[in-house]
Amino acid sequence: MITITYYICLIIIFLLNTMIKKIVTFVFCLPLLAIAQQKNLNYNQVNDINFVKQFKNNTVIDSYTTKDGITIRVADTLTIGYAINDKQKYMHHDVFSHIVIGKNKSVKNKEFRYLPHNYTGNKVIVKSLFVTHEKFNGYKLFPKRKEMPLFVSIFISEYKAGISKIFSHSRKTILDIEKALSTGEMIFGNALLLNNLKGNKLVDLEGVGKYDLLLKLGRLKESGILTEQEFQEEKKKILDSE
Repeated sequence: MITITYYICLIIIFLLNTMIKKIVTFVFCLPLLAIAQQKNLNYNQVNDINFVKQFKNNTVIDSYTTKDGITIRVADTLTIGYAINDKQKYMHHDVFSHIVIGKNKSVKNKEFRYLPHNYTGNKVIVKSLFVTHEKFNGYKLFPKRKEMPLFVSIFISEYKAGISKIFSHSRKTILDIEKALSTGEMIFGNALLLNNLKGNKLVDLEGVGKYDLLLKLGRLKESGILTEQEFQEEKKKILDSE
């Protein structure tokens, strides 16, 4: 009888130890599980100081929902818009402000090669998204970078294939997708670049010139963004404008 009781006690102790180990492991892994689950971020989260502390620079995420409710994921299609320009027309050396050449995670501007302005209208594919803490611009002696909001950058590659892709800057990085979208340097999906163009503070119809706009319109048609009907309608708007 004593022997049976003894073995029963051993079994109970073994089971209790196993359960305790599992509970302890689960408790310690909870923070890691929470971080692992936060791969689908939105605008409010990346600006929540308490939330962003868990993220290191260059952490890869699965998706991002912008301030305007646009959700961007890997394999989505984006369209390169117009480079910011306050002059009457583009010069050959003008570049984009939020799109750089190559796969770049650096935060040092001197290392960037900004994309030439003539990539307007090109369709690109989202390859990956990652987050970076903003720089501290105040006077704090030892600022904690992890307490700064996050901005979302995106690696993209050219949608087109073949020899034209080889001789172009096929791999690019959008440094801050919120700024790129708000300035019109990037457009989500196949939105028409020329809709409401006169109301665009960054690029106005008179400032760019009809010839430049017609060239860009042709590129949009060639890349498949505009149909023949849309091309003709936008062309007529440009030619009829004063």
